[in-house]
Amino acid sequence: MCPDKTNRGVHGSWRRTPGSNRLAACVAAALALAACGGDEGSSNDPPYPDPRGGLVYSELAAPLQAYLATVNADQVPSSPALATNIVLGADFYGGQPRIITANYGFDGYMGVPGLVGTGSEARMAAQIHNVAWQDLDPDLGAPARAYYSAVGVAAFRALYGVDVLLADTIPVVFSHPVLPASVSPEAFRVTLNDGRTVTPVTASFIPNLEYNERQTVVLTGYWGNRVAPGQPGAEYPTRVDVVDADTPMMFVTPQGLVPAAGLGIESGNPYVPGNGPRMVAAKLNLYSGLGEGGPQSQPNSAANSGEDLYGEQAEYRVRIYTSAGFSPDGIASIRPDDYGRFFLLKARDRSGNVVELAEVDKSYAIDGYGTVRVVGLADTGLRQERYDAGYVEDHDNQYDVILSGDLAAMARIFEVRLPSSGAYAAVYNPGGSGNQPAANPPGAVFTVPSQDHGVAVTDDLAAASFVSYVEIDGAVARDPATGQPQGRLLGAAITDTKTGYTVNAYEDPAGKRFFASFPVSPAR
Repeated sequence: MCPDKTNRGVHGSWRRTPGSNRLAACVAAALALAACGGDEGSSNDPPYPDPRGGLVYSELAAPLQAYLATVNADQVPSSPALATNIVLGADFYGGQPRIITANYGFDGYMGVPGLVGTGSEARMAAQIHNVAWQDLDPDLGAPARAYYSAVGVAAFRALYGVDVLLADTIPVVFSHPVLPASVSPEAFRVTLNDGRTVTPVTASFIPNLEYNERQTVVLTGYWGNRVAPGQPGAEYPTRVDVVDADTPMMFVTPQGLVPAAGLGIESGNPYVPGNGPRMVAAKLNLYSGLGEGGPQSQPNSAANSGEDLYGEQAEYRVRIYTSAGFSPDGIASIRPDDYGRFFLLKARDRSGNVVELAEVDKSYAIDGYGTVRVVGLADTGLRQERYDAGYVEDHDNQYDVILSGDLAAMARIFEVRLPSSGAYAAVYNPGGSGNQPAANPPGAVFTVPSQDHGVAVTDDLAAASFVSYVEIDGAVARDPATGQPQGRLLGAAITDTKTGYTVNAYEDPAGKRFFASFPVSPAR
């Protein structure tokens, strides 16, 4: 028998029993009940997951919606503007917060002198400073990001409010979203191969700008070059740690706010063969638009969701979480129609046979469970009538494979692969050599491509492993004993009737309103 409503997880959805596919069991039980003439009203089957549901906003959500509209309209394209505590429908991966990867990103691409626009002077600056340049048809009218992935001095200052010169990066990929106002460079320590430690110059969510994407923090500073390890003069990071800071960095989890200090991980070198970018996790959910979008000043992130690109065809989503931004060559963007160029989903039918979901817009029969159709990729860039070499995506750490079909068939998806060879192209992080490697400066070294690998797809159809926390009136009171937000429960503000995932409205002792999907400390 399927579990009843007393066996609910933190989001009001039933838990899966270890070693079994509870979703398939519930489908089978429902079919058996119908065959026996059972009455639907007498069943103890849980109401979730329900593909027919959707997001329901109560009147308590009105202040939140107004606040988000104001933030979206008013924010300028800058890192400090992202330090507002807005985490909404954000994925988490696993139970205990951890660093999944914190690999050296690339050398010398942040704060490049003379790199402004796409003219001959900018191209000369790229040549001088070992920055790859994309060969594009000028008639495309492509923006600067389509020509190079580096950031000029003036552009970096405008985004981050500080100056750097030929600085390096490290994307720190966490399992859980980070409380935005708690992010600071001082919360990180980078250890170099010679034993020295350095503090980053900046720590920012850019380019992970959407409200459900606050799991990756990108560090900028000085910690490496492109000399191969073991060679004279080689310098590179070997470890990244989260340390105590004046403002302690915190995770947003289903249990509340959790300190991040004390976590650490070894750092890989992207200039060493075999250390190309990787998928680090994948999660299957009923599609939800909660937390999609962000500041309108960043249009490639503001309207790139499955719903934005595919409308009602966006029924399910496999979110792929990556160790770095992906690119076909280090500069070019992955486009909404690129699924079959890079990715391969696999499912199992009732006989145990593997069904490879290789093509877009083809219905694949998963024997015994129904059909699955790959609609396309999302969390890329804006929808266009035609995608060409001038297309620019958001270059963050998430890609969504949008799906349609039958619920039971979706639950049979078990793996996503990045084959990276043969009929499939490899991907690079943004330090790759571009589409014309021979035109790059002689002797310049660029980051290496991905290799064939896969990750398991977590069936999260019922569990809805998301977290939310939004302060709309500024910082709220914290319980001195627990450190958790403190407030009086006002009621449910947002409910996803597909899964039962709920975001509640609260008011702290001073009357400040906030919203959370986890239990907060009661007002005293």
